[in-house]
Amino acid sequence: MLVNVRGLPGGQSFKFLIVLLALTGLAACRTNKLNTTAAVLKVDSSKAKITWQQRREYIFNNRQLIFSNKFASARFSAITQQNDSTFKIDVLPENEPVNPSPWYAFKVWSAIGRNVYITLNYPTTKHRYNPKVSVNGKQWQDVLPVSIAKDERQASFKIKAGTDTLTVSAQEIISSADSYRWMDSIAESGNLNKQVTGHSLMGKPITMLTSKGSNGKKLVVVLSRQHPPEVTGYMAMQEFVRTVTANTTMAIKFREQYQLLLWPMLNPDGVDEGNWRHSAAGVDLNRDWENFVQPETKAVQQAVLNIVKQQNAKVYFTLDFHSTYYDIFYINQLQNPSASNLPGFTVEWLDAMKKSIPGFSPQIKPSGNGGNVSKSWFSRKLGAEALTYEVGDNTSRNLLKLKGRIAAEEMMKKLMADN
Repeated sequence: MLVNVRGLPGGQSFKFLIVLLALTGLAACRTNKLNTTAAVLKVDSSKAKITWQQRREYIFNNRQLIFSNKFASARFSAITQQNDSTFKIDVLPENEPVNPSPWYAFKVWSAIGRNVYITLNYPTTKHRYNPKVSVNGKQWQDVLPVSIAKDERQASFKIKAGTDTLTVSAQEIISSADSYRWMDSIAESGNLNKQVTGHSLMGKPITMLTSKGSNGKKLVVVLSRQHPPEVTGYMAMQEFVRTVTANTTMAIKFREQYQLLLWPMLNPDGVDEGNWRHSAAGVDLNRDWENFVQPETKAVQQAVLNIVKQQNAKVYFTLDFHSTYYDIFYINQLQNPSASNLPGFTVEWLDAMKKSIPGFSPQIKPSGNGGNVSKSWFSRKLGAEALTYEVGDNTSRNLLKLKGRIAAEEMMKKLMADN
């Protein structure tokens, strides 16, 4: 029995081939090779430890109604027809154990306009993301209402299917290809260089954007999309990056003092496979910032250390964008604050954000910097002020963009004033 109506705002299994890929062939976007990148990449399929989806079209009602997961970021595990218009879709993770971030995405179309009734079934977890729909992949609308079972292991809703393909997804879909195109677009401003610093397990570029104009002695690092479903964090990162790379007087002056090192898409494999949290290796990348076993995190580590050494530079601030149920800032609690390159900066920056955004009171959670997440490594190894910014799943898109912009503006003001 389904209760508690909520309306929150808002193929086949395969094995990898072991191939040798030239870097120029891998990067569809224009890139300059950083000297940390090997000339030839080996894709090691033995390290892939996830359950692959059966990607195909699922045909019902004498080919009158079709579901598909044959696209980047799609995910569902099985679909069962209950009657001519009602379907159950099982949502299972790439591997376990895994955090409860049950991502799903599929397409549906029909020979005639009809109502289609869908129940999302979660055998191993509870419902988290209310569905969104889009006919063009750009504009998305919330599906309302959504009925949630008492144990929250099923969620049911109705969509209108027709000849135009409708995409149904847990959040807006931003694939790795979308991200690479976005990086191209902001690099065209002339204020950024673009480099491939490594490759994912499946051979996709781990791309870094670097700003121009400074002597390269003072660095700010921005990371995003370590966890595939965390789209709101990615959106806030986009607005942050747009602001610090713009041709405004403030941003130009800031880039004369500080060099930006930006990695917008750290887990392209997980994003494109529709993973709940992990990489193609079945690993949480934001728990690999101590041993650096995974190629994605290792690519960032090596690039940052080389830049610091070659340019005799310091990392002053690192901001890693994520998403969770609500906005929260995880900051480092240092036993010796003087070990920071800019003591007290993070708290003062958050206070400035609070004063600049009406009604905003940041939830701040300090933790020690001895862990294996990005903020801990940047603090412990490089003395950076570093934090994880978790953007709420259901934060309005206008508000998260505002927060991204204000975060960038207050960072620039504070860093230029302090140095």
